[in-house]
Amino acid sequence: MRYFDEIRLGEVLTLGPRQITVEDSLRFCNEFDRLPFHLDRAHAKQSIYGQLIASGLHTLSLTASIVVDGFLVHTSMTGASGMESVRWHRPVTLPNQLSVRVTVVEKSPPKVGKSYGVLKCKLETLGQDDNLVMSATVDYLLGSKA
Repeated sequence: MRYFDEIRLGEVLTLGPRQITVEDSLRFCNEFDRLPFHLDRAHAKQSIYGQLIASGLHTLSLTASIVVDGFLVHTSMTGASGMESVRWHRPVTLPNQLSVRVTVVEKSPPKVGKSYGVLKCKLETLGQDDNLVMSATVDYLLGSKA
């Protein structure tokens, strides 16, 4: 298990890849994002995308899952205090494989009386062609050994 104190400022991790299929996308969108260009091939073909694409919310959820499985479950993470600057840079075409580059951009040590510090991490989600599809910044709360 890695603690707040053991993670370096500037550390970069590349996690994944995780496959996303048309079926995965349709399942997610039928429940959470029923926009026609995510669900109907004919409508999607007439859209600005020209084909079915994954929901941005699905991309965000997969990004979180990749980061949890590849990094956070191996740390003393106790929660997150915020996410900012979420951007979708290009559509995720289907099928695809997503990877996430995690960069530790800031460390805030534990405040008096607190047992955790804050890691600010930049998340960059990459498609199978290594193009940036999404980015966000997240503040993770990690337990400290000190």
